[in-house]
Amino acid sequence: RIPTSMATVLLVSLWWLPESSGWLLSVGRKKKALETFQKIARFNGKTVTEERLNELLQDPSTKDPQGNVPKQETGFWKTTLAVVKYPRLRRIVILAYLGCFIVCLCYNSNALGLGRLGLNLYAIYSIAIAFELPVNILCITALDILGRRWPNAGFMLLGGVVCLLMAIVRTDDQTWTLIMGVISMMSFAGGYNITFQTSSELFPTVIRGRVLFLQRLMGDIGSLLGAQVASLTEYDKYLPMMVMGILSLIAAVLLFMLPETLNQALPQSIEDGENFARGQSFCFCPLVTARRNRRNARLSQTESNGVESKSSPTNSVLQERL
Repeated sequence: RIPTSMATVLLVSLWWLPESSGWLLSVGRKKKALETFQKIARFNGKTVTEERLNELLQDPSTKDPQGNVPKQETGFWKTTLAVVKYPRLRRIVILAYLGCFIVCLCYNSNALGLGRLGLNLYAIYSIAIAFELPVNILCITALDILGRRWPNAGFMLLGGVVCLLMAIVRTDDQTWTLIMGVISMMSFAGGYNITFQTSSELFPTVIRGRVLFLQRLMGDIGSLLGAQVASLTEYDKYLPMMVMGILSLIAAVLLFMLPETLNQALPQSIEDGENFARGQSFCFCPLVTARRNRRNARLSQTESNGVESKSSPTNSVLQERL
């Protein structure tokens, strides 16, 4: 009864939950979006005029008598079929779906498979959950420094290597199995969290809800198949680890091929999604780019200071005296 009661409370709270402002803007209901922004400002103790909001949102000159922006073509089938129509957007969706499918499969299969390697499933699961807290903190820190792609691919790569090691180094040492099992669960947990975080930033607002729902469905299918992968222990005790290791390496490559979303303007329309992060290099890393920009800024500042010092009157007088 407790889960049912909590679900009922969440259902009732939907009455006070405002609609997404980004979605309202994407479908042309700008007046309603402005009202939502003003409610948020009042809740935070800020005063923002409608004129200021219009200025920030780059209010177009034309709008209907009710103050709404003319609605764009955002029909259900039109926007849904756009995922298939636009090649770059289609590629992003396929990569995200396959990556999510494999991540969920490995996460569930790993948790079930470790219990068939002679370990206490409840004990190892409790230990792994305890270590997930520092992993989540690491994810939060890494996402703002390294971006999304590098940590995500790194977690899946680490999980795949650990699973392959367990499949190759066939030992009955419980300590070895416990350490490797905890590392693999932590790695897949990190990849799981970052994958869904990245997906919420990749897709345009007008189709984000639908695409994320289908992605969650792909993840659930992967979790179901994860149980079948774990059952491969009937043929070989370490066969599930071999399968998970190979799939994890494939997922690392697929997820690394997604665009980086850190410090990028999130897409709103279908066209924004098609052009999102266009021109971004394959090995793009926000940390390296930020350091390069800071170094170039320091060099520019040094050069400008040198030019100013050469052109100052004091230097001219000193040069004449010399």
